[in-house]
Amino acid sequence: MKHCLAVVFSAAFAASAFCADGGLKSGATKTINLPGGVTMEMIWCEPGEFMMGSKPDEAGRFSDETLHKVTLRKGFWLGKYEVTQEQWLSVMKEERAKFQGEGLPQDSVSWDDCNQFIHRVNEYIGGGARLPTEAEWEYACRAGSDTPFSGGLTVEDVAWYAANSTGLPHKVGSKAPNAWGFYDMHGNLLEWCSDWYYKLFPTAVVDPKGSVIGSFKVLKGGCWFFFARDCRSAYRLKRDPEIRNCLYGFRLAMSPREEPNEN
Repeated sequence: MKHCLAVVFSAAFAASAFCADGGLKSGATKTINLPGGVTMEMIWCEPGEFMMGSKPDEAGRFSDETLHKVTLRKGFWLGKYEVTQEQWLSVMKEERAKFQGEGLPQDSVSWDDCNQFIHRVNEYIGGGARLPTEAEWEYACRAGSDTPFSGGLTVEDVAWYAANSTGLPHKVGSKAPNAWGFYDMHGNLLEWCSDWYYKLFPTAVVDPKGSVIGSFKVLKGGCWFFFARDCRSAYRLKRDPEIRNCLYGFRLAMSPREEPNEN
């Protein structure tokens, strides 16, 4: 039997959280119930346009970060934090993380593992949960900014990376959030996206979902083991979807309830 989706909207976006057309503004929040009794905080990202990739003179830039215009015609929800070990255990009924501790993000998950988690969540809430596309992930990470780190903050402000992590991931939400309220989109754990890796981009795209086929899936955000330059908004990594690694985690996305799950 399907369970009702329990949603609690934050008072932080009462009357001011709605655009003139009645839609939610980016930064609005809700809480959902997951299998096993735990909850997850989600943040709304409204439809919009942004420049994805990095500028030619950005320090630490790689050749596959082609700067291009992206239009996202539909809003989406995204986890305020990386999926935690408590949430993983509640849904999957197993412990898998290499670095275990209260409030730590769930590490050591493959892309395939993430989708097993999502399948169980969708069975419970009635659909809509998925991994974010790479474009959605970067849009949420940037939160309206075009700087290497969200909002023009320094890497030290927002990220756990090699120089400050002491060789392990940290409790989610320990660094500063971006302008829309997302934590740990720079550093801590790399985060799986839904896309097959695609190296070259056209100058403008609408609702991109990556390549139709491929050998590798995209991870974003850098991690506690990487250099600061690898925690930039534009940074991309490609890996086999079956690989588990203590550097890999994920963040749950959700389509609006009236839309079918696309994963």
